[in-house]
Amino acid sequence: MMIWDGSSQGTCLNVMRLAIANKPCVIYDLARGSLATAHNVEDWCAMLRHAGPDIRRKAEARMTPDERLRLPG
Repeated sequence: MMIWDGSSQGTCLNVMRLAIANKPCVIYDLARGSLATAHNVEDWCAMLRHAGPDIRRKAEARMTPDERLRLPG
């Protein structure tokens, strides 16, 4: 389980890394007051849709090249 403030790139990347490893992660989003489970990279992308494009850009900047290749289209 991760508690995410809606802007932390570290938490965001940890959720993505668990999704890549096929390990589900329950996320409590403090900014929205919601609970969700990320089972895969698509779920991770859905989590970021609520955060805004700048958060995704910052997270992608910290990813390894292999992690970037795992992102959908």
